Amino acid sequence: MTNQDKEKLTGASKRMSLLFVIIFFALAVLIFRLSFVQLSQGETFLASAETNRYIELSIPAPRGSIYDRDKVELVGNKPAFTITYQILSGVGQNSMDLIGELHQIFEMTPEEMYEKMDPEAEKYGRTIARKIISDAKPQQVAYVREHANELPGINVVVEPIRSYRFNNSGSHVLGYLNNIDEEEWESYKAKGYEQNEIVGWAGVEKQYEEFLHGQNGTLKVEVNRNYQPLQDKRTEDPVKGHDLILTLDKDLQAATEQALKDQIQALKGSVSTVEHAAAIAMNPKTGEILSMASYPDFDPNLYIKGFSTKEYNEMILPGIMNRAIQQVYQPGSTVKMSTVLIGLKEGMIYPSSGLYDSGAIQVGWTIDGKPNMISSWQALGYVDPVKALAVSSNVYMIDIFKRFGKYNDYMSNAEVSTFLDSYLPASMKKILAYHAEFGLGKVKTGVDLPYEEQGGVTEEKNAGDLAFSAIGQSEHYTLMQLAQYVSTIANDGKRMEPHVVSEIIGPDNKQVKKFQPKVLNKLSFTDEQIDLVQRGMRDVIAQPYGTFYSVLHDFRYPVAGKTGTAETGRGTENSLFVGYAPYDNPEVAIAIIIPDNKKNSHSYDSVGPIAKKMFDTYFKLKEQKQLTLSEGK
Repeated sequence: MTNQDKEKLTGASKRMSLLFVIIFFALAVLIFRLSFVQLSQGETFLASAETNRYIELSIPAPRGSIYDRDKVELVGNKPAFTITYQILSGVGQNSMDLIGELHQIFEMTPEEMYEKMDPEAEKYGRTIARKIISDAKPQQVAYVREHANELPGINVVVEPIRSYRFNNSGSHVLGYLNNIDEEEWESYKAKGYEQNEIVGWAGVEKQYEEFLHGQNGTLKVEVNRNYQPLQDKRTEDPVKGHDLILTLDKDLQAATEQALKDQIQALKGSVSTVEHAAAIAMNPKTGEILSMASYPDFDPNLYIKGFSTKEYNEMILPGIMNRAIQQVYQPGSTVKMSTVLIGLKEGMIYPSSGLYDSGAIQVGWTIDGKPNMISSWQALGYVDPVKALAVSSNVYMIDIFKRFGKYNDYMSNAEVSTFLDSYLPASMKKILAYHAEFGLGKVKTGVDLPYEEQGGVTEEKNAGDLAFSAIGQSEHYTLMQLAQYVSTIANDGKRMEPHVVSEIIGPDNKQVKKFQPKVLNKLSFTDEQIDLVQRGMRDVIAQPYGTFYSVLHDFRYPVAGKTGTAETGRGTENSLFVGYAPYDNPEVAIAIIIPDNKKNSHSYDSVGPIAKKMFDTYFKLKEQKQLTLSEGK
């Protein structure tokens, strides 16, 4: 897209916004004049029936729009008819009669309509209009208009409603809107909200609610004793909420989502346990999240249109969780870079330290006195730190942590007691502290999205804790944590705060806030130590013995990465990949997980197609933009 095209789009967007406001106000006044005869303003006006009075109506303000990094609108507003129900003081109403007459026309069950009308609300002093249908169909609006005198409290109003332009795409980052929860009503009331307003419940819609929510206007109307409008005067115009410009790339987001969907559908043919997947792409140098996908997803527009219980269970519930930040997983071998770094810093290994991987390593003894063996996925022969990463040697990693915890398999009973009481807890505490430097564990990444889960570790208080921690079997981390972890390694040890919002733009189109890259901390490892694990990650891709060689060795940009497979304890395995490119000047880092894959699966088969699609799409989009810029000069 050229700068000239962007300017045209921006101009068109501004004209559309102005047209929207004009149409909205015109329709609001028209509908008010047509329907106001049904509105009751309570006993105050009934007691003054002989005198003309002024009443004030609220004019809903449009929420701020949400754009991707190239200013493509992802979420906007459109004017629509909304059918509401208002409890009228002093006017005869029978909610059940209304439900009986209207529920079929409104295409809902009597129970669903009763819940939306909430006729018991008057007992609690809640007499504000309740929304029954947002974006009502023309025939529904026509019926209410034609039978206005027979439907006390049922009204048609015009209001701006949310429109998610690309339906399911980006749903977990964007979030959705819903009615104010009763438990939060007092908090919102203190901020000036009205009870029938909808607010953000997830994603940036919730995280940035205070910016996206606009300021409602008021319409002052003079009525006679029969509540007929005589004249109106707008006393305060509504003010649209602030706009958000995200770090997401719409096209990379769509490609990531499609890659997840395609791979899960392909695996389902042979693996019944596979249901979900998640992936993140971010800029390791700035923390900008370029795509964040969780499969399955959902359409936030359904919250605007309304849905039945059946529709909720089938179309929303399976995909409502953002598995990129809300679910923890065993990371498997993706943690081995941290294991090598800890070993180097603590003096357990050196860059040239070698070990023969025979395929298994002893960690203590079984109950019946036999050696307790933990296997590598195969015998790997002689390995040093770089090759141990490339071939993913369990034996090498476990040996590091056995020595770090001062454990050997032939300790006396007294030595075992000292190990369990002193060395083991001290070692595990130190390991977890090192992991926290990467953003792993009981820390938050800082991502600007709600409901982020923290990681943790399962400890059995025996030597197995060291062994399983070395290979990612005892830890539980979110995919967001793993994305930050690999980004930190790619960024030479600087941990950046991830974020999905780039700018906040006020109603006057002026920038309110620009989010700058933020360094959270610097790893305590030396540059030489970090360089060594980077070389190991490069060999995962570049060397024929690397575990991801078959996927990306011939990719047009050099890639570094690490595969992971973790046993879940449910007879399944998590398949993972973390990586970045280009190796010599990283621009994009990715993290992918497919939970509950079949046992003995390989990450190159499972997550390989997703990783390749994400890298390929990122660089194609970059090349297209560079070409467009060069042609525009």
